[in-house]
Amino acid sequence: MRTSNLFLLISVALLQNLSAQNKPKGGWYEKMDIGPSWMNTFGDYFGGAKRTATLKGISLDLGEGWRGLFDTETLQLVRVSQETIEWGGTPWTGAHGSFITMGNKNPLQIAAKSSGWADADGSFEDKRSLKGFGNMPHAMYAGHYRHGREVVLEYTVNGTTVYDHLTREGANVTRSLKVSAHDKPLTLLVADETGDFQIAADGKSAKSADGLEVVASAGVKWVIEPANLKRLVAQIPASKTVTTVQIAFARGASPVLAKVPDFKKLTSGGPGLWQEVITTAGVVSDKKDTSYVTDVLTLPENNPWGANLRFGGFDFINEDSAALSTWNGDVWVVKGLKGDWKELKWQRIASGLFEPLGLKVVKGEIYVNGRDQITKLIDLNKDGEIDHYKTFNRDMYISQNFHEFAFDLQTDKAGNFYFAKGGPVRGGGRNFEQILPHHGIVAKISPDGKKFEVVATGLRAPGGLSVGPEGQITTGENEGTWQPCCKINYVTAKKAPVFFGTEPTRQTLKDASYTAPLVYLPMDVDNSGGSQVWVPDFAKFGLKTGELIHLSYGKSSVYRVLPVERDDKMQGGVVKLPITLQSSAMRARFHQDGSMYVLGFRGWQTNAPTNCAFQRVRYISEVGINLPEKIEYTDTGVKIHFSTKLDAELANDITSYSGQRWDYVRGPQYGSGEFSVDTPDTEALEKALTSESQKHKMRDKIAISSAKLSVDGKAVELVIDGMKPSMSLKVAYDLENADGDVMIGDIHATVYGK
Repeated sequence: MRTSNLFLLISVALLQNLSAQNKPKGGWYEKMDIGPSWMNTFGDYFGGAKRTATLKGISLDLGEGWRGLFDTETLQLVRVSQETIEWGGTPWTGAHGSFITMGNKNPLQIAAKSSGWADADGSFEDKRSLKGFGNMPHAMYAGHYRHGREVVLEYTVNGTTVYDHLTREGANVTRSLKVSAHDKPLTLLVADETGDFQIAADGKSAKSADGLEVVASAGVKWVIEPANLKRLVAQIPASKTVTTVQIAFARGASPVLAKVPDFKKLTSGGPGLWQEVITTAGVVSDKKDTSYVTDVLTLPENNPWGANLRFGGFDFINEDSAALSTWNGDVWVVKGLKGDWKELKWQRIASGLFEPLGLKVVKGEIYVNGRDQITKLIDLNKDGEIDHYKTFNRDMYISQNFHEFAFDLQTDKAGNFYFAKGGPVRGGGRNFEQILPHHGIVAKISPDGKKFEVVATGLRAPGGLSVGPEGQITTGENEGTWQPCCKINYVTAKKAPVFFGTEPTRQTLKDASYTAPLVYLPMDVDNSGGSQVWVPDFAKFGLKTGELIHLSYGKSSVYRVLPVERDDKMQGGVVKLPITLQSSAMRARFHQDGSMYVLGFRGWQTNAPTNCAFQRVRYISEVGINLPEKIEYTDTGVKIHFSTKLDAELANDITSYSGQRWDYVRGPQYGSGEFSVDTPDTEALEKALTSESQKHKMRDKIAISSAKLSVDGKAVELVIDGMKPSMSLKVAYDLENADGDVMIGDIHATVYGK
């Protein structure tokens, strides 16, 4: 008897596309303890107007609503203020096209967008190759340290290492800088947009017309830029030794320098914030009559920090533990995987990362991929919490667009890292906002993090990727502008870089031809793709070593990929594995015990029945799987190989099969309708290039004229009348195996021809 699970499709408008005006009062995001540091894109108000304050920013919690906002691309202290947050952003309120904004109140300190430090020529000019975006040529952010709720930033300016620390006492804020030896003076932007400055006669302090007063430690020289009386800069003299420089801010009162911080102590690991370990009991299935059973690791949703648990990346640390990253910036570790699951122990180990949708463990060390950078997480004092958030690579350009997610994190045999970057899709999904370098790419980063290269372009919303045993790269892709439907992209290492079809994100591959996917996936098969995963040699999963599995975030499903290589051109199909999940399928990895763990959450465009689930899928070998394991294309049809012997009478009966085929239109419109292969409608095809065509549904029924079972009883060769290339070929079968078990299913394939 066959059963199916029907999930309620959750309305995007009700759950995930909430406008800022309609967001719920006192949302969970206002109650969540994000932690002492928070990396994100932030807005604020400058000169009375709302602006994008930082693309890659870090907000530092100074207590009692006070925050310091630092731009990690320009190394500029943008703002110090006490105020409420205007919430926005897809991972928080669900709103598309908005982001977190610091409210429009009088700040203690604020600065116009500029380099935070002058270059070797003394210039604050933006000399980046793409003005307004990316790292400054003379300055580089290196990460930050956490000691309790205190944070120390680390970066280099003109080759000099600087540690930067903010502390607050009442309305008095002190910025302390530990500066390595340097043979030339360093010049720091302190404040502007605060009214005309006057420097005190003793040269130790400066005051603006609107009440901001600044004082510095000995040796600092104040300078008011002649061209801009609103800009106050500090010159730090050359020194042959490490020096500590302090600057204090206050408004309407005389500032007082705080005690010089113990930088060695603050950067050596410190008190934990999340020492409470939460215990949950996993749910282990007792089913034994299905091919696959799903066990659920119960999540620590009722945690004391109000942390939202939508996990979007994970990897195993060892056989007993895994690290998981959440869309809202946390990293958690769960232990107890080897046991009976009666006591799964969860610990929050990191927070404040920028939408980390990829995580990889390499030699026991955790790397997390966020929208701003790949961060290496280091536990300095071995208390189980992360003290050092070390920048591994931050070469990627980003904009404020809500949709340009950084998906996944994988490595190849040589230790190179890979992730996929989405395009800046406009709210509503049609077309794109400003295209920057690195939008819509697959990025490859060297094992030391120093080299960033592009190995594929032309992506829109890939969802995830995989790296195969021979360096093959696959990604998912979602329907949208220049993408007729979801699909699985595939490229061998030797053919990279390649162009995957979204014209606005071609990047430098101006003359590259379109690399068509391994398979197009109709919307009823996959409406939003996730990652792929390759079956390792230790898997106990009913599939062969080296097979490829595709995950559907939208359909909460898992597919076996059936590749076909013809004349060095990869094509093929998929067949659904009989796996039932509790949430979407975004990421998967194989555990050393041979099972596959699957992770997913519910955002939008998914039928996921729960908000998030971390699951173990086990194969029941006694039941087995009666599924196609291979397909071949012939000049006259297809040959389908099964893993079990078939009932000969049904296998040789052409009425046991049916099929359809159709084409899509790849063009500038959102998605595509379905178009006849046998009787092309030229007018409709041309119209699809200028207007949306999803309502056009014209599939050709194919006639099966012959079905022949192989000698070993495990393969059927079908002759299809008028066999020809088609972007989508659906072959349905209704069979039984030799033991009488019912075998009903569909293969969805793409045929390019020889």
